[in-house]
Amino acid sequence: MKKIIFIILALSLCYGLFGNFYFFPENPANIADRYHSQICLPLLTNQFNFENSALQLDDINMFQEGYILDSKDKKKLTENDIEIYSNFKIHLLDFGHRNWNFSLQTLAFANVEVLDKMYCDLVFNGNDTNIAYSSHTGEGSEAFSFWKATFNYAYPKGLSMGMIPGLFPADSTSAFVEYLRDMTLYAGFNVNFNYSMMYGTIIESEQNFGSMPDSAYYNYTAHLQYSDEYSVGRLTPSLGFGMKARIFEGYLHASIDDLFMQLNYKNLGAGKYEKMVVDSLFYFDPDNEPFEIENFEEESRVKNKYVKIKPSVSVGMEYTLFRKLQIMAKYINEQYSYKNGFSFGTGYQLACVPMQAVMGYDENIFYEFNTGLIFKGFEWKMGATFYHGFFRYGKGIGLDSAFVFKF
Repeated sequence: MKKIIFIILALSLCYGLFGNFYFFPENPANIADRYHSQICLPLLTNQFNFENSALQLDDINMFQEGYILDSKDKKKLTENDIEIYSNFKIHLLDFGHRNWNFSLQTLAFANVEVLDKMYCDLVFNGNDTNIAYSSHTGEGSEAFSFWKATFNYAYPKGLSMGMIPGLFPADSTSAFVEYLRDMTLYAGFNVNFNYSMMYGTIIESEQNFGSMPDSAYYNYTAHLQYSDEYSVGRLTPSLGFGMKARIFEGYLHASIDDLFMQLNYKNLGAGKYEKMVVDSLFYFDPDNEPFEIENFEEESRVKNKYVKIKPSVSVGMEYTLFRKLQIMAKYINEQYSYKNGFSFGTGYQLACVPMQAVMGYDENIFYEFNTGLIFKGFEWKMGATFYHGFFRYGKGIGLDSAFVFKF
């Protein structure tokens, strides 16, 4: 029965050879052979991803009123720190004609440590006396956003490696060499202009507490950098290149983007928060009140904060079987994406309804599903991605949508 279901699912998948259903949307060479103009509807073409390190989507039930935690729930809450990762991308403008395209996007990323697993263990099991506890919850957390304007151009005519002098001898009798010499290549490039918007980070975070024989104490320190009304951004450029090569009924893809990309946040605010609380237990005086000191130290402003973005690299292939079924294999490494590593996908278009299914693995496994509608003058795409697991067993979810008019 499982084999029958799998075969039906594989045969029902579909792939549309259009912009929103490319398996390699990051490759600027994709539009080299595009023969139409298109425009995306602003604010309705976007991507959103949310992921955490500890809890599955189904675990939200344990936070409902009246729910009683069992030993399995307690183990899950105490075996890992709870960290949250999220990003979103909103297309403000996106239009193009044949082999060129322009887009303006708003992008934001966040990586935040919410809770050290030690605190959950203390809630369930209590703390020991005469032991000093220490943690660094939140340290290293970072969030930032920026605008990205991208001009994409692809050379509209197919090239060949035989055009490179001396690479493949013209008098070679090898069929393989002859095929490589005449293989059709398409090339494209991106020019990006990135404007930094908002930034925030916790550089230092430390909490110390304990119950001693004569007193209980709690101290914390937090050192922050953040954007405020006096902060400004800066425009910085970056570049990208891509190529795709026709191979029988498919393509080989290779691209690199965000070369030399570095975001610059200027004149950030900075502050250091400190608080110390001591509750003396001498004589158990009923009128005793905790001794508390709270201090906020405003530091000098941060003139320049740089966020360096590593180049994004993508390589892979797509191939068409039986003139309809599309398969894909890909490796991608993008610094602020959750769909990194190796992935494999398949698809098939049934009438005007396309579907895609992709499974990938890097540090964590993910499952991606896309569908929508494709007409001569209009495309609609909706998609969902599940991280770490499938549907309710995932630890995160991604949503993707696009509305495009073609003419």
